[in-house]
Amino acid sequence: MRLLLTALFLLLPAALSAACSGTDLRTTLSDAQKAEIAQRLEGVPFSNGIYWTATRGTRTVHVIGTLHMDDPRFDPITDALTPVINNADHLLVEADAESQAALQKAIAERPEMLFLTGETLIDLMPQQDWIRLAEAARVRGIPPFMAAKFQPWYLSLMLSMSPCTLQSMTANKNGLDMRIMALADAAGVPTGSLEPYETIFSLFNQDPMEEQIELLKLGIIPVTASENASHTLIEQYFDEEVIAALETSRVTTRAHFDMSPAEFDALFDEFMDLINAQRNLSWIDPIEATDGDSIVVAAGALHLGGEQGILNLLAQRGYTLERQSF
Repeated sequence: MRLLLTALFLLLPAALSAACSGTDLRTTLSDAQKAEIAQRLEGVPFSNGIYWTATRGTRTVHVIGTLHMDDPRFDPITDALTPVINNADHLLVEADAESQAALQKAIAERPEMLFLTGETLIDLMPQQDWIRLAEAARVRGIPPFMAAKFQPWYLSLMLSMSPCTLQSMTANKNGLDMRIMALADAAGVPTGSLEPYETIFSLFNQDPMEEQIELLKLGIIPVTASENASHTLIEQYFDEEVIAALETSRVTTRAHFDMSPAEFDALFDEFMDLINAQRNLSWIDPIEATDGDSIVVAAGALHLGGEQGILNLLAQRGYTLERQSF
């Protein structure tokens, strides 16, 4: 996703300047919300932890959950991971430098990858929904006239993040994934991609236009609520509460939508299945096919845990998993 967001901001006239702030929503949870989160976490495999090793025979896969934005807390973490990267035979990331260049070239040659070619979202949505959507785009530094022309699935990715988070992911090149790639480059460790650059496009474009527009509803929440959700997710990342972060986001965001809890959960789960679960399933074969006894896989932290997370999928392939300090 970071690759896609970077490509988007290359197209915008100016990036939004926003100061990151927010409240940790864990301090505001009701007893009912706490109980629901606890219930949803029951039996979920590998729900905690950011750095794990998966070992089978002489082969070890170091699985590191990343955050695609900078934070000073990454300084000591980067130092601790340096020998792991230096001694690796291969690094796999969501998008290596070659994939990033290929995507930018493809967008320049085929703008329909990102842009609607006929009617715009103004034509395709009820007026009141568009007005709210346009404001959500504007506060993220995306001019409404441009937002109206984006493929709805792509705009939904933009609006799923707060203005500050969106800017940080696109303007700052020092998130943990980028730090790890820089370490590998300095050490001469080959770096490859877990998936082709067009994967996200294929996954989202398989949905009818009506369903893509429905997903856009998940991006129309007040800026303050969005900033609070982002701040909470970041704090839970450093607390290594990966799946809890996802479920905290679910239960605290529902109230901002005029839909039933069941309808909201269906949209939420559909979104996560597209950007997370389906991709995880396609990553295991490339991991297995990569040569070497010491492989590092660095991907967004939400890809690690859960039934269809990378860790559980590796366990199903006969690997022994062990959590490492982070």
